[in-house]
Amino acid sequence: MPQRAGNDPSGIPNTSEIEMEIRDMREKFLICVTKLVESKSYNSKVFSKEKYFQTIKEVKEAKEKGKKSSRDYRRAAKYDVISVQGTEKLIETTHRERDRVRYYVHKEELFDILHDTHLKIGHGGRTRMLKELQGKYGNVTKEVIVLYLTLCKQCHQKNPVPKRGLTPKPGTFKDLDSRCQVEVLDMQSNADGEFKFILYYQDHLTKFIILRPLKAKQAHEVVSILLDIFTILGTPSVLESDSGVEFTNQVVDELNEVWPDLKIVSGKYHSGQGQDSLERASQEVKNMISAWVQSNHSHHWAEGLRFVQLMRNQAFDLSLQQSPYEAMFGCKAKLGLHSSNLPRETVAILQTEEELEIAEEQLENSLWIRQEERAEVGADRSDIDDDVDPTAEPSTSQGAPGLLCC
Repeated sequence: MPQRAGNDPSGIPNTSEIEMEIRDMREKFLICVTKLVESKSYNSKVFSKEKYFQTIKEVKEAKEKGKKSSRDYRRAAKYDVISVQGTEKLIETTHRERDRVRYYVHKEELFDILHDTHLKIGHGGRTRMLKELQGKYGNVTKEVIVLYLTLCKQCHQKNPVPKRGLTPKPGTFKDLDSRCQVEVLDMQSNADGEFKFILYYQDHLTKFIILRPLKAKQAHEVVSILLDIFTILGTPSVLESDSGVEFTNQVVDELNEVWPDLKIVSGKYHSGQGQDSLERASQEVKNMISAWVQSNHSHHWAEGLRFVQLMRNQAFDLSLQQSPYEAMFGCKAKLGLHSSNLPRETVAILQTEEELEIAEEQLENSLWIRQEERAEVGADRSDIDDDVDPTAEPSTSQGAPGLLCC
């Protein structure tokens, strides 16, 4: 891990420096997005603030018209407007899927949405960010995500490592279903008080990880943590480790001694392959810890391990085609009200359960009303061209560059 993430107070930017850096990123991002919108004329999915509120106005007017034009039908088929606690938001037409609300946002809102998501997933890349955002937003595109990522200094400072974590040893599905890997990552050069190591546990089938701080690389300390893990997640049949045959056997022996009803065996040691997987695991975790301590102005990586663990487990994995959390538990990780369908602005001001109930009722009523309106209108779907932006007008631009360099 870079030395700036250690115990040296001068290694971590202070609050004012962080705020200045974020402010500078926001300004540059807004300039880039403005150029992107202008280059695409009316064909951009990204709204200016003026276009956003104008579209809300036009959608409401289109729904109130007695005699509707083709343009009105297209607009009504693509957009809806909901109101929650006095705030009107433009959303994607739900078509009877009230449990899935996708919001449209304007360019002035984009940076905060992207920045918060980027930090939440531990400075994840484009694919992870897109998977995280596409379920809630209808116009957060790959282009704007890439624009944001080009401005993140911490991402450019990362040591290049493969995106995947530990690679399971070759074997059948049954083999993976009964294996786990345990590593002890050395943090002695960057000790956090009495904590000098990190226990890295990974379930091979789901790639679900657990991270815990260790005071020493001793079998009894590792066993104590593994017992907590096994009594919650269940126990594998085989325990693998790249920390040495002697250490692995000692951990397995102590596990079997402390828990006589548990029978677990040591996995085969693969010479030459284990160190590579350990390096990948070590570097990815250290990169995420470095990002966490800088983002949270902290000098104590041990406090951030559980948060890094959640970031890694909820990140989309290409080989799984879902996150490790989903693979392990069958659902997405819950993040309080941020996992709800409520707008960000509403979530930020809620304080009590009564306020939450009112907001959820307003959202549900608003979606129900919009659904009833669509049923009454009975728009002719054959008149709708899904590939045409209903706000679009003929473009006079000679080209639309895919990405602007700022």
